[in-house]
Amino acid sequence: ERRSSAGEAAQSAAYRHREAGRKLYEQLASSGFESAGGVRSLLPLLAERAKLAEDIERHREACKQLKAQIELLQERLAGRFVDEERWNVCVARLSAAKADSESTLQAAAKAERAVEELKLKHERWNALERRRMELQAQCSRLGKLQTVFRGNAFVEYVAEEQLVQVCRAASERLGFLTKRRYALEVDSGGGFVIRDDANGGIRRPVGTLSGGETFLASLALALALSSQIQLRGRYPLQFFFLDEGFGTLDPDLLETVITALEKLHTDKLSVGVISHVPELRARLPRRLIVAPAEPSGAGSRIRLETM
Repeated sequence: ERRSSAGEAAQSAAYRHREAGRKLYEQLASSGFESAGGVRSLLPLLAERAKLAEDIERHREACKQLKAQIELLQERLAGRFVDEERWNVCVARLSAAKADSESTLQAAAKAERAVEELKLKHERWNALERRRMELQAQCSRLGKLQTVFRGNAFVEYVAEEQLVQVCRAASERLGFLTKRRYALEVDSGGGFVIRDDANGGIRRPVGTLSGGETFLASLALALALSSQIQLRGRYPLQFFFLDEGFGTLDPDLLETVITALEKLHTDKLSVGVISHVPELRARLPRRLIVAPAEPSGAGSRIRLETM
């Protein structure tokens, strides 16, 4: 009896095993798996099921968005379509446009470099142009000097400049001597003219002056000339004589002339006056008295008198 029960149990177990295998095969067939090994290989993924579910959901959402975009584009196309040939043409045009854009950018960069180089050259040109103008002006001045140095032109030029300076100094002294009535000027011919400031500044020849006025003008010129020699000479002029002419002056002018000579004497310049005018002789602190020769044969004699 025990053997009979054991056999029945074994048969029952074998039946259950076959039944379980049949159900497993049916489930594998309905699930798409070819074998139980494929199911076992997926068992580790069960732990990532939540993450996989999220990935699937995101994929589905992306599909929805892509589908919506496709529908929008189809709506905009309104039934139009692009065949492969036309698409290839568009692609070629796009490539050409990109190439043109790149070429344009390179040309623009090259142009910018050229502009910067041109600016530097322009600045250099401006500097050279300024230098050229300076040299041109210098050449012009040298040309004028070359013209002046030809023949006697330079001597005449210097003489004219010297004459103008002497005239200015003489005019200042004449103005002092005449109480600002007369002034001396040089005309275009290099001669002297008198400017009569007491009569509206009219100009007239020096020959129209009286004897006393002519003496004052001559004295002013002599003093001015001596001052120029004093300033420009290598050896200073320390003494000169004035010979007569004082007798033509009225008392007021004589006083003015004597005052001017006394002032000039303080400028380290001694003035000798040859005169027979008693008023003038009385103002001179030192006098050289010249005695003429005597009939007896004695020669001229000189003696010094001091006040």
